[in-house]
Amino acid sequence: MHKIRLASITALTGAAVLIASAASAATGWTVVSVPQTANNTILLGASARTSTDAWAVGEQFAAAGQAPPPPVSYHWNGTAWSLVATPTLGVSSSLMAVSASTATDAWAVGFEILGRHDDGTVMEHWNGSAWSVNSTGVVTGFVAELTGVVDLSPTDAWAVGVADSAILEHWNGSAWSSVTIPDPDFTPAAGQSISASSATDIWVVGSTVNTTTGATTAEALHFNGTAWTVVPMQQPGTNTPTIGAVTAISATNAWAVGEDLGATSALGGSTLIEHWNGTSWSIVPSPTPGADPGLVGVAARGSGDVYAVGSNLPSINGGVVQGLILRWNGSTWSQDTDPTDGTYSPLSAAAAVPGAANEWAVGTLSSKSLILSHS
Repeated sequence: MHKIRLASITALTGAAVLIASAASAATGWTVVSVPQTANNTILLGASARTSTDAWAVGEQFAAAGQAPPPPVSYHWNGTAWSLVATPTLGVSSSLMAVSASTATDAWAVGFEILGRHDDGTVMEHWNGSAWSVNSTGVVTGFVAELTGVVDLSPTDAWAVGVADSAILEHWNGSAWSSVTIPDPDFTPAAGQSISASSATDIWVVGSTVNTTTGATTAEALHFNGTAWTVVPMQQPGTNTPTIGAVTAISATNAWAVGEDLGATSALGGSTLIEHWNGTSWSIVPSPTPGADPGLVGVAARGSGDVYAVGSNLPSINGGVVQGLILRWNGSTWSQDTDPTDGTYSPLSAAAAVPGAANEWAVGTLSSKSLILSHS
């Protein structure tokens, strides 16, 4: 559950904004500049509502002895990415996910460090002019954090995370409130763990632990507009699958991605990708380039254009952690070229609008503030 936080710590070694975009699968991913912050920065979450309205959020790191900076947010207006100020919280804090239902209604969620052994969840709302902190539904505890959010309308949003156990919260237009999870042993993924194709088709992915045997299995939760239920996922047979992210395209088409930690085909495991066909989840073969892969983001422009992002090592001999991009063309998964190959550049999240020109992925690039964009 702490993979993203470990990435945040690693980002202290060198700077950090990476946004990736491509207008089509055929043209690949390229790099352009983005506005700099005064601090090292890592982007952890992203969402796209339209071709002219997308968000990326994350965390800033100040030099030793300086006051903690607020979380970072970027906005895409169809022409350029710009920095958008977030409230100063006075403590170390991070925004880990973002989602918007309209140009004047967006939510970003994350955590703030309140003490040595005490964190608090963070919820910030965008009203079209500014971000503001919402204090309803705040949860505190050891490693309390919200890692995913989906904003369906100004009166309907969901957020997921973890504290002493899994957290699931609902926004009704007035306040956030806790919702009981049908499996008390469920832990949501550390990546983009929640996605919806509509208000009656919402997925949360992660894992559950058999308290008797200790075995971990991949698991999904589904909301049909009335109730949340547990939906089994196909297991790779190694007892150590990790599902990192999900994207819901329709009620009969969703993708979940992660890593099979127990696989022997690559050092540290193999990529793990599952598909929902409206009836069941099933594993779809996917390549595992390099070693120690981890997929934590997935997005789609359509049923034949889906991509997953994360990180890996260049070989079994190790090397610099780099971005990993896989793409589904309607029949097979293959590797996309990462233009930052050879540089510390793990990717954290993906965002795309069905049928739109742009695709996005966010993460960090050592010692640079950059956007990857289609030329």
